[in-house]
Amino acid sequence: MAESTRATTSSEEGRPLPPIGSLTQRQVRGMDCVHCGIVLTAQTAVDLKPRLLRIADRTFTWFPRSCRRHIPPTP
Repeated sequence: MAESTRATTSSEEGRPLPPIGSLTQRQVRGMDCVHCGIVLTAQTAVDLKPRLLRIADRTFTWFPRSCRRHIPPTP
């Protein structure tokens, strides 16, 4: 089963997301930061919007989240 692993999407702030094939299951589920893998809580997580992933003939939704360290400050 072929899996699309290109980082074609980016976070809201413009930072590219890592290829999904390089992420752990916890990162794909939004439990850990997609950039550094740190465990996230409701207070520390930044939602990066749900993404669609196509594998073979099926489409799945994944929920990347980041820690605040990887989100640039707003001017």
